[in-house]
Amino acid sequence: MNGRRRVAITGVGVLNAAITGGSAALAAWLSDPTAVASARGGPCQGPEPSATSSGGPGSAGASAHPPGRLRARGGVGGHVGAPHSRVVDPERLAGLIDGGEARRMSRVCQLTVAAARLALADAGLGGDAGLGLVVGTEFGDLRSTVEFADGFLSRGPTGLSPLLFPNTVMNTMASATAIAVQARGSTLTLAVPAVAGELAVARAAAGIEAGRLGTVLAGGVDQAGELVQRVARRITRSPDAYGEGAAFLVLEPLDTALARGARLLGEIRGAAWRAMPARSCAVGRGTDARGIDEALERAGLTAADIGWLYTSASGDEPRDTWEAATLRARFGQRTPPLVSLAPVLGRHAGLGALHVAAAGWTARSGLLPSSTPSSSRARVVAGPGLVHGLARGGTHVVLAVDA
Repeated sequence: MNGRRRVAITGVGVLNAAITGGSAALAAWLSDPTAVASARGGPCQGPEPSATSSGGPGSAGASAHPPGRLRARGGVGGHVGAPHSRVVDPERLAGLIDGGEARRMSRVCQLTVAAARLALADAGLGGDAGLGLVVGTEFGDLRSTVEFADGFLSRGPTGLSPLLFPNTVMNTMASATAIAVQARGSTLTLAVPAVAGELAVARAAAGIEAGRLGTVLAGGVDQAGELVQRVARRITRSPDAYGEGAAFLVLEPLDTALARGARLLGEIRGAAWRAMPARSCAVGRGTDARGIDEALERAGLTAADIGWLYTSASGDEPRDTWEAATLRARFGQRTPPLVSLAPVLGRHAGLGALHVAAAGWTARSGLLPSSTPSSSRARVVAGPGLVHGLARGGTHVVLAVDA
């Protein structure tokens, strides 16, 4: 590690169509193949009605669910469901945001705040003067931005809404969350297609490793809807692959986490990001694997040490093919077992951060979940692994994760 600080994952907060909770809720979902197999549907379907809504970050889980949902396992610290949609249940979101906040915040800000609070509660932390925040997003608050512009286009200056205007900037989610959780440290928003969540965690981990940051909340968020699909059709052949949700991780220097007796959920041993040659919103032709090599070098690992992979495959066939070719360029015919949870949860920035949290679980449990609905068993794997993301336009992100 060359004297660099080691980076520990000590908290997880997840809010999407299938999971609401911390690390225990995520682990329950990852280890339950029935939940994985049942979570189907497209992002444009409305949420299934729910008989109950979850409580706040400390809730023990939902007590009852209508047909089509799974009961949460006892003590998972959240809701584990198998929805027929990739849209977060509004009632479940309302259970995590109070009425005053709901009136002031847009929906994507509410998703961000709720997941951030879940992560802090999972880590046993509150707001802190030194707490940093890194938020990744592909679309930001696209809904508010379009509504603001439509108001002007349809009614002129009198149609402009001062309430919507603050939400038209990409860092509106970070601003709302920093206020809500009292994060007074460095705050950064990254607007990147496809791999914003992975990049947010990688940037935060690099800052901690270099000694520039202390404890950091890092993750991603996006909301689904007709507007997202309309934009997606312009840049990908698979707009139905999109979902929504938020996922955040609490990252700390390992020595800080050990000193306060924190529960360790994994370690980010190395992270790297590069720009591979490609036009905007297009896939490239090259398979430059230097990003993988750099992450491995930072982690003190070799390709032979890697036992498994979480990838950014999402149903965008040209992009998925490019990523697969890049992995083959580095691993050859010995590419480790790999998985992406996008076919189950839909593509959104929160998924990248969720993949890092899931990687910590895989490193601890030795199990790699399946993204194939027909598969009933997780695969047994061993050793450290990689979280790998490659976006149209060439943003390449790699994180090495261990127990």
